[in-house]
Amino acid sequence: MLIIIVPTLIGQVFAIFLFYDRHWYNVSYYTSNIITNEIKSLLNNYKNNDNEPIDSAIDYLNLSYQFYLGQNIPKKQPRLNEELGIFKNILDVKINRKNIVTLNDKTKIEVLFELDEGVLEITFPAKLLMNPTTYIFVLWLIFLTIILLSVSLIFSRNQIKSILALAHAADEFGHGIKTYKKFKPSGAREIRKAGFAFLKMQDRIEKQIAKRTQMLAMISHDLCTPITRMKLQLELMEDYEEKDDLKQDLQSMQQMIASYLDFARGEGGEESETIFIIIWIKKLINNKWLNNDIDLVVSTEELKVQIKPHSFERAISNLIVNAIKYSKKIKISIYSKETSVIIKIDDDGSGITDEEKDLVFKPFYRSDKSRSIDSYGNVGLGLAITKEIILGHYGTISLDDSDLGGLSVEITLPLLKE
Repeated sequence: MLIIIVPTLIGQVFAIFLFYDRHWYNVSYYTSNIITNEIKSLLNNYKNNDNEPIDSAIDYLNLSYQFYLGQNIPKKQPRLNEELGIFKNILDVKINRKNIVTLNDKTKIEVLFELDEGVLEITFPAKLLMNPTTYIFVLWLIFLTIILLSVSLIFSRNQIKSILALAHAADEFGHGIKTYKKFKPSGAREIRKAGFAFLKMQDRIEKQIAKRTQMLAMISHDLCTPITRMKLQLELMEDYEEKDDLKQDLQSMQQMIASYLDFARGEGGEESETIFIIIWIKKLINNKWLNNDIDLVVSTEELKVQIKPHSFERAISNLIVNAIKYSKKIKISIYSKETSVIIKIDDDGSGITDEEKDLVFKPFYRSDKSRSIDSYGNVGLGLAITKEIILGHYGTISLDDSDLGGLSVEITLPLLKE
């Protein structure tokens, strides 16, 4: 809209400026010169044959004049508009006599000259010097500008609607909302081209995600079968020194396969839902950790967010399970801050060092410390999966030291407004 409005306004202002600065000034200048010449001629002929001033109203050319014997003109010149200002300047240059110029009722212009015998009053119609069509021209330009802008904005608004529809569909696709499938490209050719490119892109991404998930599921299934046979074979074998180590290795392999599959599934496939986050987390805690010492601190239950329930549950569960494993007391705080919802999980456990607070987000990183914040057999994917899920919800996750003495995990999600 600014691309349309700004050049149009600049063009019209420039046109009006040129008109006033060139045409209007030139016309006023030449008209003032003509009237001044008539006044100059009148000053040479305002007396009668006896060389005495005429004290009655007389017409001369386009002028009317009258002489007032023994009077003086006012000392102060009233404020003049631009046309009269030009006329006054020319009058002062060509006629070396003290004068006053006034506009009488916007219909007549009066010029008073101070002479030796008294005051000579000269009047003439204001339309000779001040052309009212000048303002009509300016008003017409302004009116035409408004019409052009209105028509342009109507057409541009239709194009803007198409761009906003494309942006909305792309945003919904990013959030995993299926309504983006209803998007149909519209608008100008270039906007439709961008819309069709978006539809092709989302189709390729969905196929790629589906193929990846299917491939990992097949790999997981193929690997689980021989691992199960190995476990059965170990159970049938006699006890020996390395048997427990092999069982542990097989258990780790199963956990790793589950971790890899969960990490890949974090990219999508599940549809988003709008929920009240506090009510949702209360139900989650009551269903899974009712007997644990978890203190839930909330400000209000009217906090709406958009999440993928199963993947988000996996992320929250991973954090709570680790807090339960390494601490005795847990506090979960949920509150709003400007346009965000904050979920804070604090515990009184051992915590982790500042150096590891960034490293633990990397896939396959394993902590050598006493506390590992990974719920998948310490294969280094627990917090990486959690972070991917939170980022997929347009949120953030960070680690800090807790007021309870352990670790504090802070999750930020966009707050949905009515």
